[in-house]
Order: sequence, then C-alpha cells, then structure tokens
Amino acid sequence: MNKKNLRYLILVLLVILVLVVVATQNKSTIKKELRDFAVEDTALVDKIFLVDKENQSILLERTTDHWVLNSEYVARQDLVNILLKTMYRIQVKEPVAKAAQENIIKSLAVKSTKVEIYQKGKRVKVYYVGGPTQDSYGTYMIIENSSSPFVVEISGFRGYLSTRFSTLEYEWKAQTVFAISLEHLQEVTVENLKNKKSSFQLTHWSNHFELFSYPEKEPIHSFDTLKAKKYLMEFRKKNYSKYIEDVPMEYLDSIKNSPPVFVITAKMNNGNTIQMKAFNKPGWGRLDFFGQEIKNDPDNFFLLLNDKEFVYAQYFVFDPLFVGRETFLKE
Repeated sequence: MNKKNLRYLILVLLVILVLVVVATQNKSTIKKELRDFAVEDTALVDKIFLVDKENQSILLERTTDHWVLNSEYVARQDLVNILLKTMYRIQVKEPVAKAAQENIIKSLAVKSTKVEIYQKGKRVKVYYVGGPTQDSYGTYMIIENSSSPFVVEISGFRGYLSTRFSTLEYEWKAQTVFAISLEHLQEVTVENLKNKKSSFQLTHWSNHFELFSYPEKEPIHSFDTLKAKKYLMEFRKKNYSKYIEDVPMEYLDSIKNSPPVFVITAKMNNGNTIQMKAFNKPGWGRLDFFGQEIKNDPDNFFLLLNDKEFVYAQYFVFDPLFVGRETFLKE
C-alpha cells in the first residue's frame, strides 16, 4: 500500500471514529432516568395504577395469593403477568426524531395512558404510553417531567405495546363465576324456574350432606351422598366466556326483569354468597340443520352475576350445575 492510500485510509477511519464519538455523546446527553422505562425486579411491584385522558382508571394491587382490581374484583392473573413481563422487558428502540418531537408530545398530551408503578408501597416509575409508530413495530412513550419522547419496544416482539396498558375494567376482571373448594362450600340452592318441583337446596359440613326441597325446605332423607359430593365439587372452577359488549344496555335491562331459567346461589363458610342467574340467549338469525331459525342459542346463554353484570357463558361449562333434585335420588 503506497503512502497516499495509507493516508486516505487513516482519514476515513478518523471520520468514522468522530461520528461514533458524536453519536455516543448525543445519546449520553439524555439522562438515563428519562429513558429508563424497565423495572428490574417485578417481584417487588405491589401496585400499578393506569389512567387515560378520559379519566378511565385501573388499580391493580398485589395480595398474598392474587391481584385485586379496583379494590373490588379479582384481576386476571394472565393479563397481570403479561403486564409485569412487559415492564421488565421494555426497552428504548430509538429517540423520536427532533423534527417529529413536537407532534408526538402533543399527541401524548391528548391521548395516552399514565402508568404509575409502586414497589413496597413507594412509587418508583411514572411514564405515559401513547400510540404505535407508523409501522406498528414500536410504541411512543415518555417519562414524566421529560421533554424527550422515545420509541420503545420489546426485543423479539413485532408489534406495539399500547393495548397491554388497557384502562377498560372488564378486560382485567377474572372470568370467574365460582371458584369454591368443597371444604369452603357450605350450601348451594338451585332454583329451576321451568320445573319448580326440581328445585333443591344442598348443604355440606365436615363431609356430611343434607338435601332439601326448595323453597319448602323439606328434608329428603334417601339420596346418594356420593352424587351430592360430586355435584358440589363442580363449583371448584366455573368461568364465563366473555364480557358482553355487543348488546344494548336497554335490552339487557329487559332481560334482567324477565324470569331466568336457573338461579344458583352458593354460600361459603365465611358467610359470603355468589349468585348466578341464567337467561336464554336468542338465536338471532341462526338456523338449524333443517334451515329453520333457532329460537334460543343452544351453545351460549346470558349469565347475570350477583345482580351486577351480564356476561356470556357456555352451556358446555355450566350444564353439570343445571340439574334437579331427582339427580341425587338413589336408583
């Protein structure tokens, strides 16, 4: 290599070195705490508060064995796990280009979700989650009190993260109707509104069972206790399928004021009760095998939980509970 080419190569290397140094300095001018979104130890996170610009909010609090939603409901553990994993793995992909910063900051001011993260009762991080980038492979976010928005991502995940910070309460609720072990279940009352003579009340304590007619509450002495035990064990896990979003509230109010098909009330040893009411769901245009319109949906029904909220539930899941007292009689 002649001297001329050597000098040229050295010059190119020097230019590259200068560019690297400048880029490094530019990156380091942004304080770490203003681009540090990740939570290193999510096991210490005991409270998460989310609130959007429409003032819809979600409060998640850790207890000894589950997370509580808005101080009232059991939260969906799978979604909480996803949120915690997101908080652990989230990383800055790149700063927002200077030319776009003003527009992104305005966008975040109008539409974003504020995220507050607590560890051992102390607030450790606050940031705002905005919408996706144009290619949907990044999410705009900004730390509180910062003027530098960033595009963030999770390494290996192709998509945006905004939906993981939802402020819709129903999305966070555990889909549990009954989750009662036999040892905690004291009494079950089943009202069959189509065949009232089949209604019954079944009580249990210390592996002792009693069966009564309902509402007369006359004791039925000859019945199969093994069948009774098997029935009560069905209450260990019964979940609804999804929250109702596609039915007008006025229609649901009219359903609520109509007679249900079944009413099942479970009472626990601690005095708490859970009640479900089952209502027929119309076929709404579904046809049977012969092309005739189906009056009632054969797969799903409306379930009113504790007289508070309507959800969809599947007969496949709840059919084992829809029985009459004749089920327990000895053959």
